[in-house]
Amino acid sequence: MTSTLLCLLALSVSAEPKAGPPKESPAEFGHGLNKNLAAEGFISLFDGQTTFGWTGAVLKEGVLSAGRTTTQFSKFRILVSARRGGTLKVGSGAFKVDANDSFAAIHAIDGTGSIELADGLAVTKIAIMPLGLEAKFNGKDLTGWKALPHPKLVAEKQAKWTIEDGAIRAVGGPGAIELQEKFADYVLQIDVKTRAKLANGGVFTRTDPGSFMNGYESQVYNACYDGDPAKPAKYSTGAIDDRQLARRLVSRDGEQFTMTIVHVGAHLATFVNGYQTTDWTDTRDKDSNPRKGLRLEAGTLQLQAHDPETDVEFRNIRIVELPARKEK
Repeated sequence: MTSTLLCLLALSVSAEPKAGPPKESPAEFGHGLNKNLAAEGFISLFDGQTTFGWTGAVLKEGVLSAGRTTTQFSKFRILVSARRGGTLKVGSGAFKVDANDSFAAIHAIDGTGSIELADGLAVTKIAIMPLGLEAKFNGKDLTGWKALPHPKLVAEKQAKWTIEDGAIRAVGGPGAIELQEKFADYVLQIDVKTRAKLANGGVFTRTDPGSFMNGYESQVYNACYDGDPAKPAKYSTGAIDDRQLARRLVSRDGEQFTMTIVHVGAHLATFVNGYQTTDWTDTRDKDSNPRKGLRLEAGTLQLQAHDPETDVEFRNIRIVELPARKEK
C-alpha cells in the first residue's frame, strides 16, 4: 500500500467524529415540562422554537398558531398555555380553549387523529399525556416475554436478562427479549436507565414476530459529539436506527428517562423525556421485515441488548393499541 493511500485512509478515519458523553449538564425535558410531568408520561407537542412535528403551523415570537400535528393520538389529558383562545380539534372532536398563560389542564379528550389549532387558537405551550396504556411487564418476572438468543453466539456470550428492583436488566449481548403480543398502531411508553457510561440498547417495534431484531428500532445511546447535546451522535437516544437521527440528546447516563413511541400507519415519532426527537414517515415499498421496507401489519415489541458492554434497565413498559387509522 502506497504512503499516499495510507495518508488518505488516515485522514478519512480522523475525519469521523468521535461520540462521547455530553459535558456535565442535567437531563432535559420537553418544553413546559419538568421531571415529574415527563415521568407521568406527558409529551410536549411544541418545542417553543420551531414547528417540528407540525404541518401548516405558523410560528411567531414563540407563539404557535394554526396547523396540525404530524402525529396522531387518541385519548389523552392535555396541558395548554394559550396566548389567544380558539378551538382545539382532534379527529371529529372539537374543544373550546380560552386564553390562559398558566399552562392549565383541560379535561381528558377522547378523540382520534391529529391535533389541530383552529379558530385563531395560539399557544406558547402544549403537552399531552396519552391515556389507556396497559402494563406489559409485571415487575416481578418475565411472564409474557421470551428471550431470543443471538444465533451465532456461544451460550456464555449471550445477553443476560434478569429482574432487579422491578426492572428488566439487560447485560451483554447482542441479544433481544420479545413480548409475546402484536401491535400495529400504538402509543408505547417505557422507562429506561443506562447503568454504564455510553451503554447501548434499543426498543424494537412492529418487529417480524420471532425474528431477531427485525423491526423499527428506537435507539438508546446517550452520546453526542464535542460534548454538545445539540450535536447528538448518529445512534443517540430517540433516533430511529438507519432512518432518522435524533435532533438532540435529551437523556443522560445513570438517570431514568421516559421514551414515548407513537406509530400510526407509515408515520413514526419518538419522544424522550417529553421532547420530540424524531418525526419520520416510511416511504419505502412494503415488506414484512422493517429492516427492508414498510411494515404496516402488527408486529411484536423487542428490547435490545446491543453489545458486550450493554448494561441497561427497562421498566414501566406500557402500551395502548390505537383505533383504526384515520387519514390526516
